[in-house]
Amino acid sequence: MKKFTCRHLVFFCLRHAVLAGFLLATAYPLVWMAMTAFRTEGDAQARPLGLPQQWVMTNLAEVLRSGEFSSAYANSLMLCSASVAIAVVLAALAAFAFAQLRFRGSHVLFLLFLVGMMIPVHVTLIPLNRLLGVDGLGIKGGLVALAGPYIGFALPISILILRGAFAALPPDLLDASRVDGCSAWGVFRHVALPLSRPALATVVIFNFLTMWNEFAFALTLLGPGCETLPLALTRFKGEHDIQITQTSAALVLVVIPLIIVYVFAQKHIIRGLTAGAVKE
Repeated sequence: MKKFTCRHLVFFCLRHAVLAGFLLATAYPLVWMAMTAFRTEGDAQARPLGLPQQWVMTNLAEVLRSGEFSSAYANSLMLCSASVAIAVVLAALAAFAFAQLRFRGSHVLFLLFLVGMMIPVHVTLIPLNRLLGVDGLGIKGGLVALAGPYIGFALPISILILRGAFAALPPDLLDASRVDGCSAWGVFRHVALPLSRPALATVVIFNFLTMWNEFAFALTLLGPGCETLPLALTRFKGEHDIQITQTSAALVLVVIPLIIVYVFAQKHIIRGLTAGAVKE
């Protein structure tokens, strides 16, 4: 018994030491960023790893007064919200059809959607640049040019997660709703969607975070006046230096909504991913 207890204690200590290391590696950059946002530029340059000698709010005030940053914030909110909403609606409809409506070629069509997850999205940058430019659709430079790619890239993983959630629904409950006179649309709207809220929350949050932080497509497809937050953050870098304190303040404003959303929705994320992983 004593030998087992010692072994258990050793594994317990090692496990928590590893977890503490991961926590430190994850939390330290966020803590450093938050501290730098509330210190003067001279203090940040002289003592980058120390505690602030004086806590100031001027960096946040300067960032909030910046018209370009405020405009980029609004652009990101509008673009990401609209793209996520459209992607989730389309993915939910397709996933329910793949999971509950058996039709000819459904498995092949589902595999075609999954193939999209195997292709690096950045290989489409040049084709999309040509397609959306003046020689193609002519919408390059506006937020609409990003909405299409964002929605398309979000569909494969969204369909995969939601299909697993819809396939895991109790068959008896679905059959009972059909016996009561529900059409396929009624079953989808009144039964499948309410029971799959964790998976829907997972898809919404995952896609929103991905679009919120996306840089390469925004840099390639957007024009002046339509910048999103990742592009606006590059404005704080000069030719020979970088404004560390204002950049940190801007990053705090960008990260705070994401942290709040994740803290309050982490249970839904775990449950949604678990439902999406159920094997038929």
